[in-house]
Amino acid sequence: MQQKNRSVIIWGDGAVGKGLAVTLSSYLDVFLAGPPGSGRGRMKLESSGAYSGRAVIEKIEAGDRIHCDFCIVALKAYDLKCAAKPAMNSSDGRCICLTNGMGLEEEWGESWKEGVEPAVLTAGFHLLDKDFVGTAEGDLYVSYGGRAHDLFRESSLHLVQTFEIEIVRWSKWLTNSVINPLGALSGLRNNQLLEAGLGTVVDILFTELTGVIPVILRDTAVEKAREMLNFLLESSFNRCSMLQDIVAGRRTEIDFLTGLHEKQFRENCPAAATITSLVRARALQPSE
Repeated sequence: MQQKNRSVIIWGDGAVGKGLAVTLSSYLDVFLAGPPGSGRGRMKLESSGAYSGRAVIEKIEAGDRIHCDFCIVALKAYDLKCAAKPAMNSSDGRCICLTNGMGLEEEWGESWKEGVEPAVLTAGFHLLDKDFVGTAEGDLYVSYGGRAHDLFRESSLHLVQTFEIEIVRWSKWLTNSVINPLGALSGLRNNQLLEAGLGTVVDILFTELTGVIPVILRDTAVEKAREMLNFLLESSFNRCSMLQDIVAGRRTEIDFLTGLHEKQFRENCPAAATITSLVRARALQPSE
C-alpha cells in the first residue's frame, strides 16, 4: 500500500468534489468540506465511468479548522465569497480554484490575485446517488510549474499544462455559457442538443457572447472554445451541471456564465438575454 504523507482539502461536496476525492485518494489523505450541517466523519465514496474507483475519505464541515498541504475549491461561484477566508487559512500555498464562470475574483475578494491559482476542468461529473459519482472523460488545464500540476500529476486525470490559463478560462466560459443553459432548459444531454434542432440557437449564442471576451484574448479563446463545444455536442453524454442544479432545485451559476453579458453588452446580446431570463425563471419553479 502506498504511504500517504500529504493531504488535500476539497471545498465543495458536490459531484466534482466527491469525484476528485476518489481520484486523489490513492495517494493523498483527502478531507472533503461541506456546508454546516452536512455531516462529519469517515465517508465511503464511489465513482464510475472514465475515472472509476472507491475511496474512504474524511468528511468535515466548513467551520472546522484543518490545515492541509493542498487546497482545492470546487464550489459554485456564488459560494466563493463565504469560502475565501477559510479556504485561504486551510493551506499555506495558493488555493486551486476549479469553479466555473468568470468574474470570480469579484466574489473571492482581494486575496484572489496572490492566493488563488485557477485551473480548468472539462471532465464531467454528476451524482448518480448521494455517494456515487458518474464521470465522463475530459481534460484538466493547469498552469506550467503551478501547484495544480504538483497536486494532480499522479492522478488519472489528463493534465494539459499551459502558459495561457486565462485564454482557457474564457474558452471554458464561452463553451459553458452556450451549452449549460440549453441543457438546463431542454433537459437533454450535451450530445443530444444538435439532434433536438438547437444548432441555430447554439450558433447565435456563441457569436453574441464572443464580444464579452477581452479583445486581446478573443481570437485564440474563441478558436479553443469552438473545439471544446464541438467535442461536447458530438461526444459528451454528460448532463451539464446547470441541468443538475435545476433538477435538484438549486441555484444556478447563470449570472457567471451566459448572464455575464449584462455587465458589458446588454443591447448586443438579445439571445443571451432571453436565455438568461428563461434560466432564472426556470430556477424559480419547484424541483420535480
